[in-house]
Amino acid sequence: MKKLPELYKNLNTKPIDNNKKVYYMKEDVRQNLPNSIEEELDNIFHSLGYSYNIPVEIITRTNTYHTSLVARTKENVLTIDNITIPLKDIIQISRK
Repeated sequence: MKKLPELYKNLNTKPIDNNKKVYYMKEDVRQNLPNSIEEELDNIFHSLGYSYNIPVEIITRTNTYHTSLVARTKENVLTIDNITIPLKDIIQISRK
């Protein structure tokens, strides 16, 4: 009977911990300073995670909304409650 070659054995016995790598962000120093409305909207929509998971408080000329943001255009902001708010009416926007 013919002798067959041996099977390949991997000699790499190091522990594999690829899933344990974590990325930490340094907290922004300017976070406590008041931002303009455009800058705050950019921070909300370009941060890690989804914008609709970030609770915000929007103060307009007539109302105060406690909601989350879904979409943004050049002139309007759409909330998760299906309310369209014009950007020109917003006085202040802040994260809760």
